[in-house]
Amino acid sequence: MNQTSNPSYDAVEKAARELAELNRQIDAARATLIRLQPQVAKAKSRVDSSAVDRLVETNKMLVVRALRANADAETATRALHEVSRAAELDSLTKLPNRALLLDRFAHDIATAKRHGARLALLFLDLDGFKQINDTLGHAVGDEVLKWVAHCLTSSVREADTVSRHGGDEFLILLADVCLASDAALIANKVLSALRAPSRIGDQVFHLEASIGISFYPDDGKDAATIIDQADAAMYRAKRERLGSFVFHDNQAMSEGSVESKALESQQPKSDYAQALVENDRRYALLREANERLVMNAIKAQERLAAAVREQ
Repeated sequence: MNQTSNPSYDAVEKAARELAELNRQIDAARATLIRLQPQVAKAKSRVDSSAVDRLVETNKMLVVRALRANADAETATRALHEVSRAAELDSLTKLPNRALLLDRFAHDIATAKRHGARLALLFLDLDGFKQINDTLGHAVGDEVLKWVAHCLTSSVREADTVSRHGGDEFLILLADVCLASDAALIANKVLSALRAPSRIGDQVFHLEASIGISFYPDDGKDAATIIDQADAAMYRAKRERLGSFVFHDNQAMSEGSVESKALESQQPKSDYAQALVENDRRYALLREANERLVMNAIKAQERLAAAVREQ
C-alpha cells in the first residue's frame, strides 16, 4: 500500500501540522507578551503613581482642614478672651470695672496677708462734674471721664489698679504700701494732674477732685469694708475742703498742708515712692522717644515733599 494514502500516516501528519501551528501561536503569544511587558509595567507604575498622588492630595486636604480648624479654634479663643475681657472693663474708660477690681482686691489682700504688707485704697470723686454734664452735655462729660482715667493710670505703677466705680467715682488700689506718705504722694500727684489745664473739645478744664483714703488691714479686713471707709473719708474731704484728700482714721492731710509736706520731707523715700519715681522716669523716656519719632517722621515727610517738588 502506498504510504501517502495511508490514513494513519495522514492523521499523524495532520497532528504534526496542528502541533507546529500551536507552537507558532505560542511563540507569537510569547513574543507579544514580552513586547507588552514594558507597557504593563508602565501602566502599573501609572496606577501606583496615581494612587500615591491621590494619597498625597488627600493628606494635603487633611492638613489644610486641620490648620483651618486650629485657626478657627484660635479665633474662637481670642473672641472668647475679648468678650471675657470686655465684660471686666468699663465700656467708656476701658478701666477695670467693679467686678474686676474686687477680684484683684481679693488677690492683693491674700498676698498682703502672706507677706504682712499693707494696701491703700483711694476713693476719688470729681468735684462739680454734674455741672459739666448739665451745661456742656453728656458727650463732653464722657470725654472728661476718659481724660480723668488717663490722668489716674499715668499717676500710678503698673502693679496698681485704677477702676471706675460708677458715674464720676474712681478707685485706686495701691499694692504693697508701707507708709501713709506713699498714699499721700499718689493723692497729691493725682490732684495735680487733674488741676493741670487740659483741652477737651473746645473747652479748657482745670478739674478738681476729693479723695478719701483707707488701708488694709488698718481700716478693715475685707474689700467691702475698706471701700466703705474710703468712701466715708471722701465725703468728709468734700465737707472740709474740695480738692483735698483725707485719711479715714481722722488724719486730715489736705493737699499742700504743712503736715503733708513735713511728712514727705522727714520720711526717706519708701520702696513704693522709689518705684513710682522709676515708673515716672520710664514714662518720660518713652514720651521723649515717641516725640523724637514723630519729629523724625515729620522731617522725612517734608524731605519727600521737597524732593517731589524738585522733580
